[in-house]
Amino acid sequence: MNKGFIRIGELCRRIGVKPYTLRYWEKEFGDFIRPYRSKGRHRRYREDDLKVLMKIKELIKDKGYTVKGAKKALGIDRSTMLEREKNSLEEGNYFQGKKVLITGGTGTVGRELTRRLLSFSPSVVRIYSRDETKQFEMAEEFRQVENLRFFIGDVRDGKRLEMAMEDVDIVFHLAALKHVASCEYNPFEAINTNVYGSQNVINAALKVNAEKVIFTSTDKAVNPTSTMGATKLMAEKLFTAANYYKGKRRTVFATVRFGNVLGSRGSAVPLFKNQLLKGEKITLTSKKMTRFVMSLKDAVDFIFKASFLTRGGEVFVPKMPVIRIVDLVEAIEEVLGFKNGIKEIGTKPGEKLYEELMTKDEEKRALEREDMYIILPPFKSGDGKYSYPGAFILTDNNHCTSEKGEFLSKEELKKLLEEESLL
Repeated sequence: MNKGFIRIGELCRRIGVKPYTLRYWEKEFGDFIRPYRSKGRHRRYREDDLKVLMKIKELIKDKGYTVKGAKKALGIDRSTMLEREKNSLEEGNYFQGKKVLITGGTGTVGRELTRRLLSFSPSVVRIYSRDETKQFEMAEEFRQVENLRFFIGDVRDGKRLEMAMEDVDIVFHLAALKHVASCEYNPFEAINTNVYGSQNVINAALKVNAEKVIFTSTDKAVNPTSTMGATKLMAEKLFTAANYYKGKRRTVFATVRFGNVLGSRGSAVPLFKNQLLKGEKITLTSKKMTRFVMSLKDAVDFIFKASFLTRGGEVFVPKMPVIRIVDLVEAIEEVLGFKNGIKEIGTKPGEKLYEELMTKDEEKRALEREDMYIILPPFKSGDGKYSYPGAFILTDNNHCTSEKGEFLSKEELKKLLEEESLL
C-alpha cells in the first residue's frame, strides 16, 4: 500500500479473487467501486473500496446472490453512497493522478475549474483555447504551477484537438460562442464552433480513448428561440448520441445544462455595474424578464458532480434559484450607491423573457435529486445502469420555468453579490 492506495495484486490477495474477477466487478458495480489512477496509469484502491469489495464477495461468492441481486442489496444504503460521492468530490480523489483537458479554459468558468482541479493533484491540466493573450495572462496567474500546460488551438481544428488530447483521461468542453446577439448575426460561425467544434471534441476523445467528456450547455437550449440555443441543443444531442456508437471504447459522454453564471465575462452583473459607474441608465430588455442563476463556485461544483455521477448520455441540470432581472438591477444599485434609472429597450433577436430547465418530453424521462434533475438519454438500456444515489422519478407536474417558483428577494440578491465578490 502506498499513500493510502492499495495495489491491484495486494487487493486481490486480501479479497481472495483473481484480477479478471476484479475487472468484471469494476464494470458491473461501477456505482459502488471506482479505481483511481496512479501517475503511471495503474489502477489503485482505497480502504473504503476494499470494504465494498469484501461485501460484494460475501454476497456473490458466499451467499449466492446474482449480480443484479447484489446491486440491489448494496443500493439499499443510499446514505452511504451519498457520503461516498461527497467525500470523493470534496477530497478530489476522483481527479487525483488524472490527465485533464479543458477547452475554452481561459474563460471565467474555465479558470475557476482549473484552480479547483489543481488542488486535487491531477497528473496534468491542459488548457486548450484560441486566445494567446488570455493564455499569457492565465500562465502568469499560475506561474508557480508545474502541472499546467497551454495549447493554442480552436475546437474547429480536429487534428490540433487530437494532438492536445493525447493520453487525456477527462475532457471538459467549455469552448463555445455564447452571446445570443452575436450568434444571431453570425449563425454559421455559431454552427462551426458550437456544433462542428463539439463533434471534433467527440471524435478526438474517441480516438484517444478518453475516460469521460463533459459538455457545458445552457438553459437556452430548451425550446430554443435563438441560434445560440439551437446550436447548444444540437451539441447536447451529439454528446448523447456519441455514447451509442463508441463501440468498446471506455469513453463516456454527458452534458451539464446551466442557467446564468453570475459574474462571468459578458454577463449581466459586470454590464450593469459598468453602466452605473459611467453614469448611464441601465439597459434592460424588459422588467418582466426572469432567469435561473448560479454562482461560479456552484457551477464548478456541479461540473464535478456530473463527472462523478455520469453513466453516459445524461443531461444534468442543477436546481437553481430564480431571479427577476429588475430585482438584480435594484440590488446592484443599492450595493454600489448609484441609481441612474432603467431604460427598457425591448427583446433582442433570439432573446426570451424566461428560461426553462427541460422540455415536457424530457420531464417524462427525468430523475430528481435534492440538488439536481437528471435527464436520461432517450435510448437508454434497461439494465439498471442509470441509477444514482438519492435519485427518484420526477413526479412534480409543474413545468420548470423561471416564470414560476420563489424569486430571490433583493436582500438575498445583495447578500449573494457580496458573498461572491461580484461588485
